[in-house]
Amino acid sequence: MPLHIPWMLGIPFLANEASFDAWYHGRGHGTEGFPEGGVLGIPAGAMYLGVLTLLAILGGILSLGLISGWGLVYPRWIPVLGGRRVPPWFPLTPTVLGSVLLVGYSLTLPAQIPRAIAEASPDDPFTLTGAFVGLPVLLVWMIALPVAGWSYYRRTRRVTPTAVS
Repeated sequence: MPLHIPWMLGIPFLANEASFDAWYHGRGHGTEGFPEGGVLGIPAGAMYLGVLTLLAILGGILSLGLISGWGLVYPRWIPVLGGRRVPPWFPLTPTVLGSVLLVGYSLTLPAQIPRAIAEASPDDPFTLTGAFVGLPVLLVWMIALPVAGWSYYRRTRRVTPTAVS
């Protein structure tokens, strides 16, 4: 996500400069479906990365809830729910689904990374950056999310007393 910021601003930092401009303005490699002039004056590449960044921030906030107090009790400023206990299924459902998707996708990476490097084309501004920067970050996330989810589950599970004989 930190690389998205210069890219949203039109700066091809660690990207293939030859194809970045066409991608950024909606004329190439995945942004052709956007209007060429952008949306509300925002270039297609910036709009695309803005949506990805917002989704990443949302995922980060939800993940922070797994390890913080406000993941157990809704903050007081939230109308109606403020101060009430967060039902454990609420954060655990997206955590389990996200973990399954991340692990499933990561299992394909040993084949994808070498192929992406070998097939990197001048038309794709991000293949090499994704292979060397993005995918390793994804692997860390693949481990961290299930660990945080398991920790949350352990903290919130109801322990039933066992019968003593």
